[in-house]
Amino acid sequence: MTLLSMAFREQVKQTKDIAMTSEMTYGVSYPTGFLNMDFANGYIQEINGQMHFELGISDGSMNMIISDSGVGKTTIATQIACNIIKPFQTSCIFYEQAEATGTNIQRLKNLTGMDDETFEKRFIVRDAGITTESIFNRAKMIYDIKTSNPSDYMYDTGMIDIHGKPIYKFEPTVMIIDSVKLVLSEKTAQADETTNMTGAQNAKTNSEYYSKMLPLCKMANIIVFFINHITTDVNTGFLPKKAELAYLKQGEHIAGGRSLTYIQNNIFRLDIKSKLKPEEGLGISGSTVSLDVVKSRTNTSSRGKCTLVFDQATGYDNDLSLFMMLKDRKLLEGSGAFLKLPGYDKKFSQKKFKEELYSDPEFFNAFVSISINTLKNDLIEEYERIKKESLLATDTKSPYEAMLEQLSVA
Repeated sequence: MTLLSMAFREQVKQTKDIAMTSEMTYGVSYPTGFLNMDFANGYIQEINGQMHFELGISDGSMNMIISDSGVGKTTIATQIACNIIKPFQTSCIFYEQAEATGTNIQRLKNLTGMDDETFEKRFIVRDAGITTESIFNRAKMIYDIKTSNPSDYMYDTGMIDIHGKPIYKFEPTVMIIDSVKLVLSEKTAQADETTNMTGAQNAKTNSEYYSKMLPLCKMANIIVFFINHITTDVNTGFLPKKAELAYLKQGEHIAGGRSLTYIQNNIFRLDIKSKLKPEEGLGISGSTVSLDVVKSRTNTSSRGKCTLVFDQATGYDNDLSLFMMLKDRKLLEGSGAFLKLPGYDKKFSQKKFKEELYSDPEFFNAFVSISINTLKNDLIEEYERIKKESLLATDTKSPYEAMLEQLSVA
């Protein structure tokens, strides 16, 4: 350590302000419950010479899920939130439901698998009085509760920092804001009429308050999911306008403006690939959905895509999503009712896949092995490529350094 860093750390120990004493540590990620999504947004970090897979959603992050109507944005946000909090004693979900026709309590219980008692302890749902300011105030209240009693809410991540000390984090809290378009500032909500100027002022207020939330969420490990709809211009015969953002098509828009998208750690886009009928294929009513990680602070865009299976009755299905991954990559042998896993002789049909998976331990283990190895190899290959390029850049003199040397003696 340098003289300044030693003096600073010594002095900062004297304060009890947790925001002042904190230093950046290795990131911690929480699995979503959907393995191909975890890997699509995952990365490898090297700690003391060992590879650690960080899969899923980063601690204290802001995330946005965008799609057309009916693709299951709220559904997947709810399922992910439930999977994030499940291992932790103090964790819970705050669901800000601004949509009057939003998800009901029974649907939320079905998606999470919670009984009444668990739902009461773990889920706080609000569907009235929702404004930008009140969302911020609730986040601030959660921050104050957790940071004023850190020992009650922190856990040992099992990781160590660069100084060899254990890394502690606050147990995750999840907020779902559903949806961005319908959350108004108090002033906008009370206005007698709405104009373009009113809309611009509302966007400005949203940007201000959500930006103020960002450091609170990072410090107290509050993970936020914004639900946002993609709207499309009505065809008037004119050429569509240029896309507002790189991941939107011509004529597409999302609410909140650039400021809101800028502060997101991740933006996930969902698009329906194909419809599924109960009398065909997998035997369910639903759809296959393309998930694109169109913005990420953890992965590279080359990997940020996967296919998920959406069952209208039960929500997104991890098992069927992995099955579709193997099928799309042509890793399954045979066809139709005579599919086989590589190295495993038992034949099965798509409709019977889940039945076989949970009734045959050997089939279960074979499926787990091929799925995890396929996804791990993708991530390891990318990690090794990036590491090789980084070493090349640091072990040899760059043209930039050579030019500076020439300038210094000119």
